[in-house]
Amino acid sequence: MNDKLSKTYLFERHTQQQVTGWAARLHYFYFFRAWGGHANDGDEFTAGISYTDKEVLKYKLIQLGFTLRSITADDPQPEWGKSYPGTEFAKFKIPISHFPELEQPGHVVIDEVPVFVWVTPQIIQFSVSGLADGNRYEVSQADFDACLKLEKLFDQLVWQSFKDERITQSAQCISTTRYPELFI
Repeated sequence: MNDKLSKTYLFERHTQQQVTGWAARLHYFYFFRAWGGHANDGDEFTAGISYTDKEVLKYKLIQLGFTLRSITADDPQPEWGKSYPGTEFAKFKIPISHFPELEQPGHVVIDEVPVFVWVTPQIIQFSVSGLADGNRYEVSQADFDACLKLEKLFDQLVWQSFKDERITQSAQCISTTRYPELFI
């Protein structure tokens, strides 16, 4: 089990009341505090929705208003060991690891909410950050409000949140599981 993050670091950008309020009101999303330093990560709200197979994955994404794009043998792929400028690398389609003929969704808009979507085996991951000012390393009340809007949509679709103790036990995840003392 990871060590806990210090209260000073946890509440460096947002008050304890705000962070625990977010955690208490969210049912699908979790607030993740960045490791910081040289980890090149940021604060974000993250949710996971389960799926069982490729057809269910496609159907769930269609319900959200978008489809997965195909990757064909004609689509260029980066060469291993070769470096590319960011603008050139952005042109490559990133395959879903276990469905290499399908492209990762990446940055999409769901119900007018910009969301980063990434597909892993059995989990569709949703990440929200940077809505207030475009800085994807920070979260704000706007991001929290967007999560509530997405959660309402997930409820309407009668989806189940992916729950895994490894998520809530992470030192980065502000939850009652990892930080019960914050919710007293």
